[in-house]
Amino acid sequence: SLVLTVSALFDRLYYRQWVFPPFRFLYFNIAQSLAVFYGRNDWSYYLTQGYPLLLTTYLPFALVDIHRAITKTLIAQTPPPPTIAPAIRDQLATTSLLVPLTLSLISHKEVRFIYPLLPPLHILAASSTTHFFLPTLSLTRGGPTLKRLLLLALLTTNALIAFLATTAHQPGPLTALAYLRSEHEAHYLTQPPASFPLAPAPTAMTAAFLMPCHSTPWRSHLVHAGIRAWALSCDPPVNRNASARAAYADEADRFYADPVAWLDVHLGPPPRRKGVFGGKAPQRGLGMGGVREGADGAQAWDGGEGVKAWPDYLVFFGALEGVLRGVLGGSAYRECWRGWNSWGHDDKRRRGDVVVWCLRGGEGEGRG
Repeated sequence: SLVLTVSALFDRLYYRQWVFPPFRFLYFNIAQSLAVFYGRNDWSYYLTQGYPLLLTTYLPFALVDIHRAITKTLIAQTPPPPTIAPAIRDQLATTSLLVPLTLSLISHKEVRFIYPLLPPLHILAASSTTHFFLPTLSLTRGGPTLKRLLLLALLTTNALIAFLATTAHQPGPLTALAYLRSEHEAHYLTQPPASFPLAPAPTAMTAAFLMPCHSTPWRSHLVHAGIRAWALSCDPPVNRNASARAAYADEADRFYADPVAWLDVHLGPPPRRKGVFGGKAPQRGLGMGGVREGADGAQAWDGGEGVKAWPDYLVFFGALEGVLRGVLGGSAYRECWRGWNSWGHDDKRRRGDVVVWCLRGGEGEGRG
């Protein structure tokens, strides 16, 4: 009761009205079934994909201990565990089963939804892991060679997964954001000395992400007041009837259905004016990019659907490079950065390198 009361007060302070987030979660995902807008998964996803991705080599040990907890089977231990240990183990096992079973009622499933179960699953797996491998590591007697080799293989596999996942697995989005921040520091925060006969550097930098939504954490990385950006949105069809939801396509889907037409309608002709940095940096950096005639410049950067603006920096996956070369051929855009991302991807829109094109000078005056 105390926890719910404190949580309700914090929700009231944050949302400025009385709300109950768990109810909104159920209403959004089950009553309105809006979660399916982000994809459907098989009912067995958490068993066949979620738990294996979460536990990797610890999966069999966790499953064994969950089974033992449910069937009240104890492992002989010396010394015996505290009397409270079985009760705690039962609670952890029950939670580890009920949470994925409940989440399986929702058509859209992701492994991150069960991340909070990782600590209790590790606690459960520890008992079987220790019971299985500890005799092998005894210094007083030689353990079975097969078990020692198996332990070495499990440790090597986990180390390899950790290394690849933290260094080589899809680093492109983060390294691209690091590049944009370095560009902002180099070209937008540094002004030439007053004694130099140079025009002041622009103070506003703009960027756009022609990627499937949520491809980069740009909102948490490009936080400087002098950086403005937009990305393709994927807002769900809230407050629409069933027929409207069935026919709904978000902005990202409409873009990828016909990129050439979408760019022509929402951005118009690409900029072709001369640059202010002599071709060594973005062309203008005026904070508004190339806004279509008659469009509201502020609206172009408010993050909503509709009118957009050509930015100083255009970020996209390599899969889109051929299309953009056709659209932006002869424009002031040139490739200024490219970062390796992955060997492959199940989403063809996210395949290839992460590429950044910048506005460059020397391409003549603007058109249209």
